[in-house]
Amino acid sequence: MKARHLIPILPLCLCGGATAEMLELEIVSAGGYRYAAKQELDDTFEAFESGAIPGEQPPREYKAIRCDGPWGALKYSLTLPSGPGYQIRANDDQLTLQIVEHAVVSVDANIDAMEVHCIDSEPKQVVRSLAKIELERGSGDAQQLVLAKGYRLEYRYTP
Repeated sequence: MKARHLIPILPLCLCGGATAEMLELEIVSAGGYRYAAKQELDDTFEAFESGAIPGEQPPREYKAIRCDGPWGALKYSLTLPSGPGYQIRANDDQLTLQIVEHAVVSVDANIDAMEVHCIDSEPKQVVRSLAKIELERGSGDAQQLVLAKGYRLEYRYTP
C-alpha cells in the first residue's frame, strides 16, 4: 500500500493584488425595521444608488387610475418600495455617503372618491435626504448616528 501525503487546504491569499474597500450599513427605522447593506468599492468605483433597501416589510401596493382607456376609466395598482436607501459618490480622495428616505405619496383616497369625474392619478415616489457623510478614502471610519424621522444609522468603512 502506498503512503498518501495529506496537503493542508489553506485560505487563498491573493497577496500583492489590490483589495477592495468595504462600506457596511445598518439602518433601523423608528418602527424597529432593520435594513442592512454591504457595498464593495474598487479602484474604478464612481457612484452607486441603492434605491429603497429591501427590508423586513414587503413593498406596498398603491391604487392608480387612467381615464383614457379603451373602455373608459382603467383602475390598476402599482407596487412601490419605501424606506431608507443610500447613495455613494467617489471624487478624488473622498467618498460622499448620502442616506435617503424613499417615500410614496399615495392617491388611494382620491381614487376611491372618484365617482363621476376621472382624473389620471397614480402614486409618486419621493426621495428625501436624511444625512450626508464625507469619508476620506484610505482612512477607516465607524459611527452610529441618529437621523431625522427616527432612523438610526450604523456604518463601517474599511479601506
